[in-house]
Parts: sequence; structure tokens; C-alpha cells
Amino acid sequence: MEAAAGWRCRPGGRLDMSHGFVRHIRRNQIARDAYERAVRQARGRARGRLTPTPPRPRRPDQQVYRPRRPGGPGGDASPGPPPADTRGPRLFCLEYEGDDGHVTAVIVHQGDSAEEVTRRVCARSPLEPALRQALCQRVQDELSKRRGTG
Repeated sequence: MEAAAGWRCRPGGRLDMSHGFVRHIRRNQIARDAYERAVRQARGRARGRLTPTPPRPRRPDQQVYRPRRPGGPGGDASPGPPPADTRGPRLFCLEYEGDDGHVTAVIVHQGDSAEEVTRRVCARSPLEPALRQALCQRVQDELSKRRGTG
């Protein structure tokens, strides 16, 4: 078989790789391989750190809110009962709003008595004797409900 006119053949039946189309395909393959290699290396570098560093503040002069701790510096060291460990688990949080709009919150634990809770509320916002007695009765009802004795 003789080579057709206009066909460029090399001896041995191989393709002519100097053709422009084939050169473009080969250039694209090389570029793709280089890109994939770079992505693989970048991914490997990103995974290289096993222990993440703590995040640094982006704005060191930005103020951050830190709530006060009772009894700590800047907190109100009220002469109250000992920590919750000795009084049992928490049952509920009693919030009392006075006539002036000030809200008094008291955590009620399982070992607390109604009189003790009323005394803690009255220490923060004074109540009249009638209101104090009504609050004591209401706390007693809530305690008996949550303890399962009511």
C-alpha cells in the first residue's frame, strides 16, 4: 500500500507527532499533570499539621465580654449559702421582679427549704410580710411539685 497523497507517514507505520493538533493535546496533558501534582502537594501540606494551633485574635484591641463570677474579682461576694454541691442538684431558677423592674434570680436546689429561698430573695429585694408569706407558700408548692411529694 502506498501512502496517500497529502498524508505524512513515518517509516514503520507510526503517527507523525509533529502535527500541531497532537502537540496541543500533549501540552494540555502536561499542564493537567502539573496542576494535579500541585493540588496533591498543597493538600498534603494542609494535612501535615496534626495539632491545630489555637486561633489568634484577629483584632487584639477588640473588647471581649467576660461574665463576672460570683465571689470572684469584680463579682458580688454575697454572704450566701455554700456552693450547690452540699445542697443537692438544682431544681429550678426563681426569678422575682420587683415594683422597680429589678429582677432577682435565685437558684433553688433540692436541699433548700422554702423559708431559706424566701430569705435569699428578700435579702436582695426587700418584701412586705404579706408578700414574703405568699412567696414562701408559692416556693413550697413548687418544691413539693418538683420533689414529687405534692
